[in-house]
Amino acid sequence: MQSAKGKPQKPVALVKKPILKGSWHGKDAWKLALKRLLSMVAVTVIYLIGGMLLSFESLWGRVLAAVAIVGLAVYYQYYQGMTQGQNDAAFAEIMYDRQESGRPVTEGDRARCFHPFKGMFAALTGALPFFVFTVAYAAMARPMTYTLGVLPSWTEALMRQSEFGDALRYYENVGSLGAMDILRVIDRAMVMPLVNVFSYVSNDAALLGERLSPLFVLLAPLGYGLGYTQGKTLRDKINTGIKMGDERKKRRERKARRQRQRSKSPERLI
Repeated sequence: MQSAKGKPQKPVALVKKPILKGSWHGKDAWKLALKRLLSMVAVTVIYLIGGMLLSFESLWGRVLAAVAIVGLAVYYQYYQGMTQGQNDAAFAEIMYDRQESGRPVTEGDRARCFHPFKGMFAALTGALPFFVFTVAYAAMARPMTYTLGVLPSWTEALMRQSEFGDALRYYENVGSLGAMDILRVIDRAMVMPLVNVFSYVSNDAALLGERLSPLFVLLAPLGYGLGYTQGKTLRDKINTGIKMGDERKKRRERKARRQRQRSKSPERLI
Protein backbone atom coordinates (compact mmCIF):
# COMPACT_ATOMS: atom_id res chain seq x y z
CA MET A 1 0.00 0.00 0.00
CA GLN A 2 1.31 3.43 -0.99
CA SER A 3 0.49 6.93 0.15
CA ALA A 4 -0.42 9.83 -2.12
CA LYS A 5 3.27 10.83 -2.34
CA GLY A 6 4.31 7.38 -3.50
CA LYS A 7 5.91 6.36 -0.23
CA PRO A 8 4.84 2.99 1.15
CA GLN A 9 2.77 3.24 4.29
CA LYS A 10 3.72 1.17 7.29
CA PRO A 11 0.94 -1.29 8.14
CA VAL A 12 -0.90 -0.38 11.33
CA ALA A 13 -0.54 -3.03 14.03
CA LEU A 14 -3.61 -3.73 16.14
CA VAL A 15 -3.42 -2.62 19.74
CA LYS A 16 -4.28 -5.78 21.68
CA LYS A 17 -4.74 -4.94 25.33
CA PRO A 18 -4.80 -7.80 27.85
CA ILE A 19 -8.19 -8.69 29.27
CA LEU A 20 -9.56 -10.71 32.15
CA LYS A 21 -11.23 -13.79 30.68
CA GLY A 22 -14.79 -14.34 31.83
CA SER A 23 -17.02 -17.40 32.07
CA TRP A 24 -18.85 -18.82 29.05
CA HIS A 25 -21.60 -20.36 31.18
CA GLY A 26 -21.71 -18.11 34.25
CA LYS A 27 -24.49 -15.93 35.64
CA ASP A 28 -24.00 -13.24 33.03
CA ALA A 29 -24.23 -15.82 30.21
CA TRP A 30 -27.60 -17.01 31.56
CA LYS A 31 -28.86 -13.42 31.61
CA LEU A 32 -27.85 -13.09 27.98
CA ALA A 33 -29.62 -16.39 27.23
CA LEU A 34 -32.89 -14.96 28.59
CA LYS A 35 -32.50 -11.94 26.32
CA ARG A 36 -31.81 -14.26 23.40
CA LEU A 37 -35.00 -16.15 24.20
CA LEU A 38 -37.00 -12.93 23.99
CA SER A 39 -35.21 -12.00 20.78
CA MET A 40 -36.27 -15.34 19.28
CA VAL A 41 -39.89 -14.43 19.98
CA ALA A 42 -39.32 -11.12 18.18
CA VAL A 43 -37.69 -12.92 15.23
CA THR A 44 -40.68 -15.30 15.03
CA VAL A 45 -43.08 -12.34 14.88
CA ILE A 46 -40.98 -10.72 12.15
CA TYR A 47 -40.86 -13.99 10.18
CA LEU A 48 -44.62 -14.42 10.51
CA ILE A 49 -45.55 -10.88 9.47
CA GLY A 50 -42.90 -10.67 6.76
CA GLY A 51 -43.80 -14.10 5.39
CA MET A 52 -47.49 -13.22 5.20
CA LEU A 53 -46.94 -9.81 3.60
CA LEU A 54 -44.33 -11.01 1.09
CA SER A 55 -45.98 -14.26 0.02
CA PHE A 56 -45.69 -13.72 -3.74
CA GLU A 57 -47.33 -15.84 -6.41
CA SER A 58 -43.98 -16.73 -7.96
CA LEU A 59 -41.14 -18.93 -6.83
CA TRP A 60 -38.41 -16.34 -7.38
CA GLY A 61 -40.44 -13.71 -5.58
CA ARG A 62 -40.69 -15.94 -2.53
CA VAL A 63 -37.01 -16.86 -2.71
CA LEU A 64 -35.95 -13.21 -2.79
CA ALA A 65 -38.35 -12.35 0.03
CA ALA A 66 -37.01 -15.22 2.15
CA VAL A 67 -33.40 -14.21 1.54
CA ALA A 68 -34.17 -10.58 2.43
CA ILE A 69 -36.15 -11.30 5.62
CA VAL A 70 -33.90 -14.05 6.97
CA GLY A 71 -30.73 -12.22 5.88
CA LEU A 72 -31.76 -9.05 7.72
CA ALA A 73 -32.65 -11.04 10.84
CA VAL A 74 -29.31 -12.88 10.83
CA TYR A 75 -27.35 -9.66 10.19
CA TYR A 76 -29.16 -7.82 12.97
CA GLN A 77 -28.43 -10.67 15.39
CA TYR A 78 -24.80 -10.69 14.22
CA TYR A 79 -24.53 -6.94 14.88
CA GLN A 80 -26.13 -7.32 18.31
CA GLY A 81 -23.68 -10.08 19.21
CA MET A 82 -20.69 -8.07 18.00
CA THR A 83 -21.79 -5.04 20.02
CA GLN A 84 -22.27 -7.13 23.17
CA GLY A 85 -18.89 -8.81 22.65
CA GLN A 86 -17.17 -5.44 22.26
CA ASN A 87 -18.79 -4.13 25.45
CA ASP A 88 -17.72 -7.24 27.37
CA ALA A 89 -14.18 -6.97 25.99
CA ALA A 90 -13.97 -3.31 27.07
CA PHE A 91 -15.20 -4.29 30.54
CA ALA A 92 -12.66 -7.12 30.63
CA GLU A 93 -9.85 -4.61 30.01
CA ILE A 94 -11.00 -2.56 33.00
CA MET A 95 -11.20 -5.64 35.21
CA TYR A 96 -7.71 -6.72 34.13
CA ASP A 97 -6.28 -3.33 35.10
CA ARG A 98 -8.12 -3.52 38.40
CA GLN A 99 -6.71 -6.96 39.16
CA GLU A 100 -3.19 -5.90 38.18
CA SER A 101 -3.41 -2.91 40.50
CA GLY A 102 -4.24 -5.20 43.42
CA ARG A 103 -7.90 -4.27 43.77
CA PRO A 104 -10.47 -7.07 44.23
CA VAL A 105 -12.58 -8.35 41.34
CA THR A 106 -15.93 -9.91 42.29
CA GLU A 107 -17.18 -13.15 40.76
CA GLY A 108 -20.01 -11.28 39.10
CA ASP A 109 -17.60 -8.86 37.44
CA ARG A 110 -15.35 -11.70 36.37
CA ALA A 111 -18.28 -13.60 34.84
CA ARG A 112 -19.30 -10.50 32.90
CA CYS A 113 -15.91 -10.32 31.15
CA PHE A 114 -15.47 -11.43 27.56
CA HIS A 115 -15.27 -15.11 26.69
CA PRO A 116 -15.35 -16.18 23.01
CA PHE A 117 -17.89 -18.96 23.66
CA LYS A 118 -20.27 -16.93 25.85
CA GLY A 119 -22.24 -15.53 22.94
CA MET A 120 -22.78 -18.93 21.31
CA PHE A 121 -23.81 -20.47 24.65
CA ALA A 122 -26.33 -17.68 25.28
CA ALA A 123 -27.71 -17.83 21.73
CA LEU A 124 -28.14 -21.61 21.61
CA THR A 125 -29.54 -21.76 25.14
CA GLY A 126 -32.09 -19.07 24.33
CA ALA A 127 -33.08 -20.89 21.12
CA LEU A 128 -33.27 -24.32 22.81
CA PRO A 129 -37.08 -24.32 23.43
CA PHE A 130 -37.70 -23.39 19.79
CA PHE A 131 -35.24 -26.00 18.56
CA VAL A 132 -36.76 -28.77 20.72
CA PHE A 133 -40.25 -27.91 19.51
CA THR A 134 -39.25 -27.97 15.83
CA VAL A 135 -37.36 -31.25 16.29
CA ALA A 136 -40.40 -32.86 17.92
CA TYR A 137 -42.70 -31.60 15.20
CA ALA A 138 -40.30 -32.64 12.42
CA ALA A 139 -40.40 -36.20 13.77
CA MET A 140 -44.22 -36.20 13.70
CA ALA A 141 -44.78 -34.26 10.48
CA ARG A 142 -46.78 -35.96 7.75
CA PRO A 143 -47.82 -34.84 4.25
CA MET A 144 -50.85 -32.56 4.14
CA THR A 145 -53.97 -34.20 2.69
CA TYR A 146 -57.19 -32.70 1.38
CA THR A 147 -60.08 -32.62 3.84
CA LEU A 148 -63.75 -31.92 3.20
CA GLY A 149 -65.16 -28.57 4.16
CA VAL A 150 -68.09 -27.92 6.46
CA LEU A 151 -71.52 -27.83 4.84
CA PRO A 152 -73.51 -24.58 5.08
CA SER A 153 -76.43 -24.37 7.48
CA TRP A 154 -79.12 -24.39 4.78
CA THR A 155 -78.28 -28.05 3.96
CA GLU A 156 -79.65 -29.27 7.31
CA ALA A 157 -83.13 -29.59 5.82
CA LEU A 158 -81.78 -31.68 2.95
CA MET A 159 -80.05 -34.02 5.43
CA ARG A 160 -83.49 -35.08 6.72
CA GLN A 161 -84.58 -36.19 3.23
CA SER A 162 -83.52 -39.71 2.31
CA GLU A 163 -82.71 -38.96 -1.33
CA PHE A 164 -80.25 -36.21 -0.29
CA GLY A 165 -79.30 -37.31 3.23
CA ASP A 166 -77.51 -40.47 2.15
CA ALA A 167 -75.38 -38.53 -0.35
CA LEU A 168 -74.49 -35.80 2.17
CA ARG A 169 -73.95 -38.14 5.13
CA TYR A 170 -70.24 -38.39 4.31
CA TYR A 171 -69.72 -34.76 5.33
CA GLU A 172 -70.71 -35.58 8.91
CA ASN A 173 -67.35 -37.30 9.34
CA VAL A 174 -65.42 -34.05 8.88
CA GLY A 175 -63.13 -33.57 11.90
CA SER A 176 -62.34 -30.32 13.63
CA LEU A 177 -58.95 -28.61 13.93
CA GLY A 178 -56.56 -31.20 15.35
CA ALA A 179 -53.45 -30.97 17.51
CA MET A 180 -51.15 -31.54 14.53
CA ASP A 181 -52.78 -28.64 12.70
CA ILE A 182 -52.05 -26.33 15.63
CA LEU A 183 -48.46 -27.59 15.87
CA ARG A 184 -48.02 -27.05 12.13
CA VAL A 185 -49.14 -23.42 12.43
CA ILE A 186 -46.68 -22.78 15.28
CA ASP A 187 -43.81 -24.52 13.47
CA ARG A 188 -44.41 -22.63 10.23
CA ALA A 189 -44.63 -19.31 12.04
CA MET A 190 -41.05 -19.80 13.30
CA VAL A 191 -39.70 -20.24 9.75
CA MET A 192 -42.47 -18.70 7.64
CA PRO A 193 -40.33 -17.05 4.90
CA LEU A 194 -38.44 -20.29 4.19
CA VAL A 195 -41.48 -22.56 4.37
CA ASN A 196 -43.23 -20.27 1.89
CA VAL A 197 -40.60 -21.22 -0.69
CA PHE A 198 -41.01 -24.96 -0.11
CA SER A 199 -44.81 -24.89 0.03
CA TYR A 200 -44.96 -23.15 -3.36
CA VAL A 201 -43.26 -26.12 -5.03
CA SER A 202 -45.42 -28.98 -3.73
CA ASN A 203 -46.81 -30.63 -0.62
CA ASP A 204 -43.82 -32.98 -0.50
CA ALA A 205 -41.45 -29.99 -0.61
CA ALA A 206 -43.48 -28.33 2.15
CA LEU A 207 -43.02 -31.47 4.26
CA LEU A 208 -39.26 -31.31 3.60
CA GLY A 209 -39.24 -27.66 4.70
CA GLU A 210 -41.03 -28.58 7.93
CA ARG A 211 -38.52 -31.33 8.63
CA LEU A 212 -35.67 -28.89 8.05
CA SER A 213 -37.22 -26.31 10.37
CA PRO A 214 -34.87 -27.22 13.30
CA LEU A 215 -31.96 -26.04 11.16
CA PHE A 216 -33.78 -22.96 9.88
CA VAL A 217 -34.71 -21.83 13.38
CA LEU A 218 -31.01 -21.77 14.39
CA LEU A 219 -29.91 -19.34 11.66
CA ALA A 220 -30.57 -16.14 13.63
CA PRO A 221 -29.06 -17.43 16.93
CA LEU A 222 -25.92 -18.59 15.14
CA GLY A 223 -25.59 -15.07 13.74
CA TYR A 224 -25.53 -13.68 17.29
CA GLY A 225 -22.99 -16.26 18.47
CA LEU A 226 -20.65 -15.60 15.56
CA GLY A 227 -20.99 -11.84 16.00
CA TYR A 228 -20.05 -12.09 19.68
CA THR A 229 -16.77 -13.84 18.82
CA GLN A 230 -15.78 -10.73 16.85
CA GLY A 231 -16.19 -8.49 19.90
CA LYS A 232 -12.54 -8.70 20.96
CA THR A 233 -11.32 -7.93 17.43
CA LEU A 234 -13.67 -4.95 17.25
CA ARG A 235 -12.35 -3.72 20.59
CA ASP A 236 -8.77 -4.04 19.32
CA LYS A 237 -9.67 -1.92 16.29
CA ILE A 238 -11.23 0.72 18.53
CA ASN A 239 -8.10 0.79 20.72
CA THR A 240 -5.98 1.09 17.59
CA GLY A 241 -8.07 4.02 16.37
CA ILE A 242 -7.74 5.71 19.76
CA LYS A 243 -3.96 5.26 19.68
CA MET A 244 -3.73 6.63 16.14
CA GLY A 245 -5.84 9.62 17.15
CA ASP A 246 -3.59 10.31 20.14
CA GLU A 247 -0.49 10.07 17.95
CA ARG A 248 -1.94 12.50 15.40
CA LYS A 249 -2.81 14.91 18.21
CA LYS A 250 0.74 14.71 19.59
CA ARG A 251 2.23 15.32 16.13
CA ARG A 252 0.04 18.40 15.67
CA GLU A 253 1.06 19.68 19.09
CA ARG A 254 4.78 19.17 18.33
CA LYS A 255 4.38 20.91 14.98
CA ALA A 256 2.55 23.85 16.58
CA ARG A 257 5.22 24.09 19.30
CA ARG A 258 8.04 24.22 16.71
CA GLN A 259 6.18 26.91 14.78
CA ARG A 260 5.79 29.01 17.94
CA GLN A 261 9.48 28.58 18.73
CA ARG A 262 10.51 29.72 15.23
CA SER A 263 8.22 32.74 15.41
CA LYS A 264 9.73 33.81 18.75
CA SER A 265 13.38 33.41 17.65
CA PRO A 266 15.17 36.77 16.87
CA GLU A 267 15.76 37.56 13.25
CA ARG A 268 19.40 37.51 12.08
CA LEU A 269 20.84 40.85 10.94
CA ILE A 270 22.45 40.85 7.52
